[in-house]
Amino acid sequence: MTREQHADLAIVGGGIAGLWTLHRALTAGYNAVLFESAQLGGIQSLASQGMIHGGLKYALAGLLSPASEAIARMPQRWRACIEGKGDVDLSGLPLASDRYYLFAADNTLGKLTTFFASRSLRGRIRKLSPSAYPAAFNEFAGVVYELDDFVIDVPTLVRRLAAPVMHRIFRLHVDNRCCQLEGDHVVINAGESQFHAHRLVNCAGAGAGELAQSLLPGRFPMQLRPLHQVLVDTDIKTPLFAHCLTRLSRAEPRLTVTTHLVEGRNVLYLGGQLATSGVNRSVTEQIEYTRSELAECLPWFNIRESHIRTLRVDRAEPLQIAGIRPDQAFVEREGAWLQAWPTKLTLTPDLGDRVLELLPEPQRGSAPSLNLPRPAYGIPPWVETP
Repeated sequence: MTREQHADLAIVGGGIAGLWTLHRALTAGYNAVLFESAQLGGIQSLASQGMIHGGLKYALAGLLSPASEAIARMPQRWRACIEGKGDVDLSGLPLASDRYYLFAADNTLGKLTTFFASRSLRGRIRKLSPSAYPAAFNEFAGVVYELDDFVIDVPTLVRRLAAPVMHRIFRLHVDNRCCQLEGDHVVINAGESQFHAHRLVNCAGAGAGELAQSLLPGRFPMQLRPLHQVLVDTDIKTPLFAHCLTRLSRAEPRLTVTTHLVEGRNVLYLGGQLATSGVNRSVTEQIEYTRSELAECLPWFNIRESHIRTLRVDRAEPLQIAGIRPDQAFVEREGAWLQAWPTKLTLTPDLGDRVLELLPEPQRGSAPSLNLPRPAYGIPPWVETP
C-alpha cells in the first residue's frame, strides 16, 4: 500500500547548492529531505575549480563592478563556516589552498598596476616581494599579487555536507511524471510513499530548467554558458593556484589555474579565457592551443610531455538579457515552488539566505522514512576514469 508522508521541504539536486540548502533548512528547524537523481556533487559542482573568491577577477577592466561588489564578502562568509562560526558548520574543512594569486610577466599589466594599488582595493590584494613568492613561482620573473581568496576541494566539501545528513538524502529522479504541484504544496511519488511537502526547492543545476519548464512552463527560463576546461597531468612538485594576467586581451584572466593531487601527481585544472574562448575549438584544437598558452604563461613549467585532456561544462543560470552572467544568486518563488540557482560556487551562502527568506514557518515533524536508495558520491573530472 502507498504510504502518505509529510515534510516542510523537498530539495531537488544533490550538488553544493542543494546540500547547503538542506543544512540551512535543518538548522532553522525545517523537516527537509533532498532528492538526487544520479550522484552527490552533481555535474556542475564537481566540475568547479573550487575557488572562493571576492570578485576581483570580475574587475580586470580596472573598475569595481556590480558583479565584483556583490561577491566581495563571500570569502569571509565561507571562512566563518570553516572556523565553526558560520551558517553551516564546516569546522576544520581542509583547504586545497589558503590563498590565491594573480601573476603577470614584467611590464604587462598596464593600468591594472595602478588599479591594484588603489585605496578601493586595500585589504583585498597585496603585491608580494620576490622573497615572499609561493614555491610555484620560484623560477618566475614577473609580478605576483596575493588575494584573500582560497580554494576548497569540492569532493571533500560534498562529503562533509552529505555524510551527517545522509538519512535525509534519497536517490530519485524528480520529474513531471512523479511530481505534481497541488496549490500550496507539492506531491512526489517516492517509491512506496506519496510524499507531501509545503515547498519544493529546485536546485538541480542544468536539470533545473527542464524540471521547471515541465511543471511551470515559461516561468523560470534558464540559460547555459558553456566552458571548455582543460586538465594537464604534470610532473610539477609544487601546486599552483593563480590567475595569469600576462598580456590580457579582455577583462578576464587569461588562465585560471588550480592544482589537484591524483595518485601522487599534480593535475592542473585550467579555466579563464582558455575555457570560455575554447567552446569554439575542437578537442584537438583546444589541446594545441593549451600547449601554446602554457608555454607563454608558465614557461618555467615543463609540460611538453604532459597528457592533456579537455572537459566541456555548462553553467546553468537564470536567463539574462543577451546571455550575460548574473551578478547574484537567484531564488524566486511561485506558489509552493522555489527556483534556485547559485550562479557560482562562491555565492552559495547568499543562496541559502535567499531560500530561508522565502520559506513559511517550519511545521517540523519527524524525518520521513522513504524506501529509496541513497545516491553515491560523484567523481571529480581530474580523476580520470576508465
